[in-house]
Amino acid sequence: MNSRYSYILILIILVFLSHNSFAKEKQLIITSGMQYAYAQKLFIQKDYDTAIIEFKRFIHFFPDSEDLDQAQFDIAVCLFNLKKYHDAARAFNEIILAGKENEITKKAFFYQSDAFMNVGNTGYAQIVLQNYLKLVEDLQTKDKIYFNLAKIHLTEARKGKSDSLTLASEYLSKMSPSGADKYHTDQYLDLIFKARNAPEKNPTAAGLFAIIPGGGFLYCERYHDAFITFLLNTGLIFSAYKAWDNDNKALAGVIAFVETGFYTGNIYGSISSAHKYNLAQTISILDQDFSISSKIDPEKRGYQLSFNYAF
Repeated sequence: MNSRYSYILILIILVFLSHNSFAKEKQLIITSGMQYAYAQKLFIQKDYDTAIIEFKRFIHFFPDSEDLDQAQFDIAVCLFNLKKYHDAARAFNEIILAGKENEITKKAFFYQSDAFMNVGNTGYAQIVLQNYLKLVEDLQTKDKIYFNLAKIHLTEARKGKSDSLTLASEYLSKMSPSGADKYHTDQYLDLIFKARNAPEKNPTAAGLFAIIPGGGFLYCERYHDAFITFLLNTGLIFSAYKAWDNDNKALAGVIAFVETGFYTGNIYGSISSAHKYNLAQTISILDQDFSISSKIDPEKRGYQLSFNYAF
């Protein structure tokens, strides 16, 4: 009887040991390199949402890894590529505030500036680069900052902001000879020269021409608006005159009141048209003669520049 129980006990122990051995053979150990490589693979495949999760998992389980800073940067780039620019700007800002002098921090400044540009906040985009300019002594980095600041001002010039072309020219002129050659600043300066010397309409002259209804629009080459404005205003003036002549002074007063609004609008619209004409000429030159766009290389986490010429 005792031998029977002993046999059963031995059998249970053997089953237990074999089970543990089998479990150990099936156990999977994930290293920091494996986890980071998997997150990078997702990044390259442009599965940015999942990549963010895996990069965060990497940071959580391997906080002492030498790739920790790169993983934080990669999360910010994922947010940027997902067009979550506000979140990306905050993520890049955390990297910048860490104050580490390395390539990752350098890239973070430019990415953060670009994130602000993508949400239309050119003011913050400039501040980021101007602050960085105070911290660096490297000539190549300064050239890149000057170039990006010039691009920002060219963007503002397209929106009609005064002095933007002048400021863009000043930043391009500050670049070193090697930087000027690398970024083709001579073509930019030529572009700025053309934009400054584009045909313009004088807003004051447009207002004076508008004394004759439609004259201001005619001066600004808006012929259809000039024709309509002339017919509308002369028709109302004639109607007011006829009402007065027919001793219908009340009707004449109402028509004259309405005509005053249209006539004032004719003058204001003519002045505004002159400004719009000038801006359209600037935009036409900046967009058609020579355009440049910055692109992000998702695999190298860097910038590429593409140049397009109109022939």
